[in-house]
Amino acid sequence: MNADAYIKLDKSELANIRAQYPIVEKCIYWNNAAVSPISIGVRDAIARQAALHTLDTSGITVASGPTRDEGRRLAAKLVGSTADRVAYIQNTSHGLSLVALGIDWNAGDNIVVPELEFPSNYLIWESLSRHGVEVRKMKARDGALAPDDLRPLVDVRTKLVAVSHVQFYSGFRVDLAAFSQICSEFDALLVVDGTQSVGVLNIDMAADGVDVLAVSAHKWMLGPVGIGFIAFSEKAFARIRPSIVGWLSVNDAFSFHRVLDFLPDARRFEPGTENGPGVFGLARRLEEIDSIGMKQIEDYVMELGNKIRTQAKRAGYNVMSDWPPQSQSGIILVRNSAIPTSVLFERLNSAGIKCSVRNDAIRFSPHCYSNDDELSSVFDVLRSASQSYAG
Repeated sequence: MNADAYIKLDKSELANIRAQYPIVEKCIYWNNAAVSPISIGVRDAIARQAALHTLDTSGITVASGPTRDEGRRLAAKLVGSTADRVAYIQNTSHGLSLVALGIDWNAGDNIVVPELEFPSNYLIWESLSRHGVEVRKMKARDGALAPDDLRPLVDVRTKLVAVSHVQFYSGFRVDLAAFSQICSEFDALLVVDGTQSVGVLNIDMAADGVDVLAVSAHKWMLGPVGIGFIAFSEKAFARIRPSIVGWLSVNDAFSFHRVLDFLPDARRFEPGTENGPGVFGLARRLEEIDSIGMKQIEDYVMELGNKIRTQAKRAGYNVMSDWPPQSQSGIILVRNSAIPTSVLFERLNSAGIKCSVRNDAIRFSPHCYSNDDELSSVFDVLRSASQSYAG
């Protein structure tokens, strides 16, 4: 299927997508902001890598080359980068640590990070204080991050601004282009954790002015655990030096020449033997996204989110993530002041509805394999809970 073939996913395509996820036969899985299930196709891709490894240990690296390259190409296409500026990483913490440890810091430099960021995009920056780097905390307004609150924190000593595209505890989608404009005024890098957005929301690094994008595959990407990718702008690539160096970081690695001549592309950030099964699984998932169309995925999930918000309000629930359309994401948080959130969570879980609790609210995060039948089942539970407490 071509991404430009139509605006919305039709019923047949939705059925085909749903058939790729056996988990839907076991439960209603609305917890992709935590850990996502993988498709049959991703599972089989992982198995193919294992089969190659079973039969030919000496040739596994060469045999895997085309898959690694195709994965980089599709990752770059997905996020508006280029394949030579994409590297595989283990997870977001790994990717952001490459950035933090790869910049030349001087005492008096500063960085800006939201005070309620996910720890992966917070603790690594805090660790830089030992170098005399000031970590400036950006306050959130009821879970929202406004450019006007960022501007006073950025100055000529700001090396970078680090932010998650979507805030995990509130579902707020950050205006990356507006943040980038402020960064560019002071020549600071915009470093983005895309783990709560890439795979469900469109992102274009070039258009949005993102300098570094780090993504773990195990959430909205619907990919394997222990794999992800990082993409660099030209400016960021020039400023960030590999801090974890291995034999594959350099040119002509198989000559074993012990010369630190870094590869000219982002593979310099891949120091040693890769997570082969993870790369195969991620590459397959990127193929699936490309086949369905990122716009189609986003439109479908956003439409489902609107239905959830509308029905939640009708059922007497407060929508804690009721942002303007441009700030909405795949995360929807609901709460009922009359029902303890822990009790509501247990009711949903007992009914086979998988979700999370964040910010003392139920966090729903459905994906493109979710459907209206699931929506009805979820709200049967929510209405029943509301009625029992009202009585």
